[in-house]
Amino acid sequence: MDGKSTFGAEPERIDRLLSIGLEGLSSNEDQNLTASMVIFTEQPGSRIGRYELISILGEGGMGIVYLAEQRHPIRRQVALKVIKPGMDSKRVIARFEAERQALALLDHQNIAHVYDAGTTEAGRPYFVMEFVKGLSITEHCDRHTLTIEDRLNLFRKVCLAVHHAHQKGIIHRDIKPSNILISIQDDQVIPKIIDFGIAKALAQPLTERTLATEDSQLLGTPEYMSPEQAEMSSVDIDTRSDIYSLGVLLYVLLTGALPFDSDTLRTGGIDRIRKIIREKDPKTPSTRLTNLGEEAGKVAEKRCTDVAALAKCLRKELEWIPLKAMRNERTERYRSASEFADDIENYITGAPLIAGPLTAAYRCKKFLRRNRALVTGVAAVLAVLIAGVVVSTVFAVRAERQANISQAVNEFLKEDLIRSVDPHITLGREVTVRSWLDTASENLDGRFENEPLVEASIRETLGNTYQNLGDFEAAERHLQRVVQIRRDELGEEHPQTIDATFRLCGALWEEGRAAEVQPLCLKTVERSKRVLGKEHRTTLLSMNILALVHKSQADYGEAEQLFREILQISRKAFGKTDIITLLAVGNLAAALKGTGRYEEAEPLYHEAIELRSQVLGEDHPYTIDSLRGLGLLRAEQQRYEEAEKLFAESLERRRRVQGHEHYRTIRDMVHLGWVYTEQQRYSEAETLLLDAFELSFRVLNPLDQITIESIGKIVELYEAWNKPEKAEEWRAKLPKTEAVDE
Repeated sequence: MDGKSTFGAEPERIDRLLSIGLEGLSSNEDQNLTASMVIFTEQPGSRIGRYELISILGEGGMGIVYLAEQRHPIRRQVALKVIKPGMDSKRVIARFEAERQALALLDHQNIAHVYDAGTTEAGRPYFVMEFVKGLSITEHCDRHTLTIEDRLNLFRKVCLAVHHAHQKGIIHRDIKPSNILISIQDDQVIPKIIDFGIAKALAQPLTERTLATEDSQLLGTPEYMSPEQAEMSSVDIDTRSDIYSLGVLLYVLLTGALPFDSDTLRTGGIDRIRKIIREKDPKTPSTRLTNLGEEAGKVAEKRCTDVAALAKCLRKELEWIPLKAMRNERTERYRSASEFADDIENYITGAPLIAGPLTAAYRCKKFLRRNRALVTGVAAVLAVLIAGVVVSTVFAVRAERQANISQAVNEFLKEDLIRSVDPHITLGREVTVRSWLDTASENLDGRFENEPLVEASIRETLGNTYQNLGDFEAAERHLQRVVQIRRDELGEEHPQTIDATFRLCGALWEEGRAAEVQPLCLKTVERSKRVLGKEHRTTLLSMNILALVHKSQADYGEAEQLFREILQISRKAFGKTDIITLLAVGNLAAALKGTGRYEEAEPLYHEAIELRSQVLGEDHPYTIDSLRGLGLLRAEQQRYEEAEKLFAESLERRRRVQGHEHYRTIRDMVHLGWVYTEQQRYSEAETLLLDAFELSFRVLNPLDQITIESIGKIVELYEAWNKPEKAEEWRAKLPKTEAVDE
């Protein structure tokens, strides 16, 4: 442990590290206490009981914490806390007895264990607890530049540990960063809560003088103190006081700033502290962040993002969570630390928040967000069905035919699709996007024999949705049928047939079947140019697929020429913010990167990221693709730290938007693992790459391009790590013919 941190706290904060401050002492009493400490305090090298004192870790108003060594019956380093000389009044000793008894009740991996207790030769109580070597939770998060999601996951563990203490009848009453230390054990990040120094028993009295509070003293740390605790009526403190403090801690983890500025809070003494905490509502985290000025940039950087993105992340839902925990009326806070932890999990998984407004509109919005692909698919199918009915109505000759079509569509919608999510039908089985699409696909056969074009429209929607989910085989089956129906019904050169063929080419290319799709794509481009014209959207999108095929075959010259042509036409015909233009800019950058022309590629990547963020949004899959592309460029330039940040950001957004099992998410895991290998961070690379392989093998298939790439990167990892046997074991898993990396 370095000399700049003391038990996880900076030197200027040592006086608030342990339970009780010296606010109630006069200056003369403070001087007398200091003098007595010089004479009577145990020094490093001396012994207390069976413990040899090594050094002073920290000191607070009530006690001194030593690093000590125990030799019998086992040898280990411990933290030994002892009452300060001059503080061993009956009142303080009673508090100390309460502290050691409280800690003895707790048994949780995220709470520092108590090993022993006793009294010194001078009669001052002490207790011995687990020595936690680590930084405070805020220092750890900032030093390791943890993302918002990583911070939330770490904070959730703290909530569950506090819940354990509450179940044992113990309130901490001084939750703050310096009392939550982060240790690293076997590459695992373990938060440890220390110093239940002003705990209060809920179920039983710990001593006759349990935590009696005098008017002149404020127990706890003002910045993290609940309104009822500021009132200093210990009789009325319950577990929800810790909920408030946890809310402040989360606020700091998210924004890098306290809800109430320390200087403002502490100016004017205890009365001002009480007034501010009781009467003022904290600013929303997003507002607090943006008011930090230049400091906001540093805060965002420590969270692997920028100020705009962080503020956007904090607005609305995420900032509801700490604000609910910090409500002045404790009945409006979370009912327990466990419920607090559950709401963190709700946010991460996209479930409705307990902290959110409990309105039907809010829950509907959350359902739409969590099931974006499902709802989009349903809405699109409904639109297609309605459009099919309208088109059929316009062109039908007989009213009877119109009625038959409408009835068939309605029955398919009501009996096969909507009923597939009825709980009486599903019997508790989870309804997912995939299960809904599969049900629609199974029940579609034979339903529109007399109206094949309606069937083609529905299948096109299902195929596009499967493709967006990464199930290219299912997408191909539907799109093949669409092409067949439209050729038969409309002819090979009909615009709808050309459009369907272009979409089929896209699915085949995504499957990695470049050689097979190339001739079909060439014909589609030629036919689209002739029938629809060079500036038609279908023509340009077909050219884009053809260019991607060339790029995947390492024919970068041909790909570059096509991308430049698409970009020139699209900019002129549709403008620089059109989706086709945005695609062409990013794809041209990738083609230039493929030829090693990094200086030409870089500004195009930046342009793609900026424009896609503005037009499509930062979380759109195309925007995330641009981040990943720039990350690949940085990796090929051996600028691995920059590449790591880009891949980590891409992976975080991808998981949030497209899910943990999407093929693009798995691919991003492989790329980040590769960069870890290049940085010689072998343990991290191994964990990520093995997870990516397992996901790809299970979700995609053993011969998928991403599965093969993950195996190749695992081989490279073990070779670099000097583990040849493992490298050979994984090399044997490679198929005889490897797919070409994208």
